[in-house]
Amino acid sequence: MKRPNISKTKLLKEAKLVGLRSVAVLFSITFGILIAAQWKSLPTRVTDPVAPYSSLKETKESLYEEQNQLKDEIKNLQVNIENAQSESQNSTLTKSEVSDLNNKKALAGLTKLNGRGIIVTLDDSKSGATSEDSIVHAADLRDVENLLWGSGAEAISINNQRVVINTAIDCIVNTILVNNIRLTTPFRIEAIGNQDLMYNKLSNSNNLSSIHQRKASGLIFNIEKNNDITVPIFDGSFEVKTETVN
Repeated sequence: MKRPNISKTKLLKEAKLVGLRSVAVLFSITFGILIAAQWKSLPTRVTDPVAPYSSLKETKESLYEEQNQLKDEIKNLQVNIENAQSESQNSTLTKSEVSDLNNKKALAGLTKLNGRGIIVTLDDSKSGATSEDSIVHAADLRDVENLLWGSGAEAISINNQRVVINTAIDCIVNTILVNNIRLTTPFRIEAIGNQDLMYNKLSNSNNLSSIHQRKASGLIFNIEKNNDITVPIFDGSFEVKTETVN
């Protein structure tokens, strides 16, 4: 029997075809191994989303409980301080010294104040699409606060949180913190002081230009005079952290 006559070209084509098939099989096996490994290494939160949520919820509740305990401790300490100061005033301090002490306590936010002033309302837009220009930012509250102090404000509060020298106004995601207390819109800023001066300064569009311009995007910014404003006592912490330079 004669061997079939197979050309070299045909043999080369068949060899290449076998090689390509071998590469394809090898690739398929490798790809399958990678998929299996990826499936086994999926993070726990994908298969069990409840676990991290429960952990965050417990942490949140623990922080709130600790915060309330600290506020109660601060109130008790303030009562003790007032009692001690009252005894000291009756025995050693002159009237001028008592007056000076009361003024310093008021500036520090340790006394509740009542008087004439203004009320500022800052709120997110109630219509249209939400944008950076239509919502209240922590920077807006800081700008209003600074302008009020510069206009002779004697005491300021934001949503009943007394603003003092070390008050921090920060933003975490979509939450604004004042004195580490989470606040939500609308923001009601009350200030006691020179009523006309504060009103004129805040109403002037040359001041707080960003806020005034964003009113066109729906941002709510209202200013009104009020003759009976009460600013509460500061119930936060006066702790100041310092860094040591080596």
